Order: sequence, then structure tokens, then C-alpha cells
Amino acid sequence: MKKLLLFLAVLAAGVYFAWPWLAAASQLMRIRVLMGAVSAVVFLITLLAIRGYKLREKYAVLWLATAVMITMVALFPQLVDVTRKWFGMQYVTSVVAVVFIFLVLVSFHFSIALSALNDKAAATASRCAILEARIHELERRLGAAPPASKKGTDEHGPAAGR
Repeated sequence: MKKLLLFLAVLAAGVYFAWPWLAAASQLMRIRVLMGAVSAVVFLITLLAIRGYKLREKYAVLWLATAVMITMVALFPQLVDVTRKWFGMQYVTSVVAVVFIFLVLVSFHFSIALSALNDKAAATASRCAILEARIHELERRLGAAPPASKKGTDEHGPAAGR
């Protein structure tokens, strides 16, 4: 929590000192700065989540790739221009299309992960049901078994000699 508050304080100070420059900058430059800030936040949150064992590495790769992609677009807006020209779209439309494609890929990735978890949960539930049935069968057998006679047994029971 302290790290988050420190981060927010640094972010607020950065915005405060950069405000005059941002106010005079073009709209495209402000969008690029915002994308760079979002990229840094995604990268930092992902690393903190990995460090705190709240996010597994295989899912973190997706978010780190997202941060890299956003950083590349923020640093090299020509990439968006090339893509925009290939598909004949406007700048905003191309950015929205990239975001939409990314969200579809993230949804697909999490659908695969969720399906795998559902399969594991079903397998675990069936194993649990089998083990419960075995326990009940053993309890039934032990409950129906006649008590062991005291002849031929020592203090450790009839199986002590085996």
C-alpha cells in the first residue's frame, strides 16, 4: 500500500510539473504522453503483482507484452501511421481497432485458461467422489466386520505377526 501511495504521489508531482508543457502540446503529443504513462503503469502493476505472487508468470507475459506494445506506439507513432495507411483508417479508428483486437486476444486467452481450470475442477471433483465412495465402502466393511476374538491375539492385534 505504501508503494502505491508513493507511486501516486510521484505521478501527481509529474503531472503537476508537466502540466504547462502538456497544455501547450498538440493533441497527438498529449495522447502519446498518456499512452506512455499507461504503459508505465501497466508495467509497474504487472511487476508488483508478480512479485507479490498475485499473478502467475504465464499471464504476466501477456500484460508485459501489452506494456511493450503501448510503449512502442507511444515512442514510434509512425507504426500507427503505417498500419492506418495499410487499412485506410483514420488515426483514432486505427487505435480503437488495435485496442479491440488486443481485447479479443485477451478474452480468447482467458477463455482458454478458464476452460483448462474447469476441466481440472471436474477431474478433481470426480476423484473426490471416487475417494468418498471408497471411504464409505471401507466404513461399511469395518462396521459390518465382527469384532476380533481375544484368542490368539497379543496386545497389538491379530495382524501383529504378519
